[in-house]
Amino acid sequence: MDAGLSGPLEWACHSRPLHPEVESGDLHVVVPFVDGALLAVIDGLGHGPEAAVAARLAAETLVAHAGDDPPQLISQCHRALRGTRGAAILVLSLSYAGARVSWAGIGNVEGWLVRAKQREALISHAGVVGYQVSAPRLRSSPLTPGDLFVLATDGIAMSFSEDLKVGRPDQLTEIIFEKHARVTDDALVLVARYGGGMAP
Repeated sequence: MDAGLSGPLEWACHSRPLHPEVESGDLHVVVPFVDGALLAVIDGLGHGPEAAVAARLAAETLVAHAGDDPPQLISQCHRALRGTRGAAILVLSLSYAGARVSWAGIGNVEGWLVRAKQREALISHAGVVGYQVSAPRLRSSPLTPGDLFVLATDGIAMSFSEDLKVGRPDQLTEIIFEKHARVTDDALVLVARYGGGMAP
């Protein structure tokens, strides 16, 4: 499991490739930018080395342009991934200064914004980044202290939404992965909690 702190953001990620593959086609990105941070999960189509190549290209593109808005990032990944297997990608941009989170997603990746008394699905749209996508649609919501973001590739069964709760990212990541990771695919879950305030 990977975990870390990025300014006011605490996060944890658990992933593994489909046995007996060495490389996973599922990757995550957590990278700060001025007054904010970018979160993303990437699921390279299928599994194995070709899926991993597509996922790495997408991750490199997202890191290089982290401050752009999510639809722009999806479009940049779409151009970068042409000629590869393609990928499903969900991108979240957290603006600490603006107190908002915005997102866009393409393909079979799932995300949730979890608060103490409510939760909101982070909707993705049909398509494959690098192959065929409609214009990525930007969605947004207020960003408040304690907000928890849970992002998963389709190697995590959709039933993981039954276990969403506000808490420590590392604990929730372990619970979701242990209970809901499929043995038939690469799998990844990323959990991040916004603690409030600005990055130091």
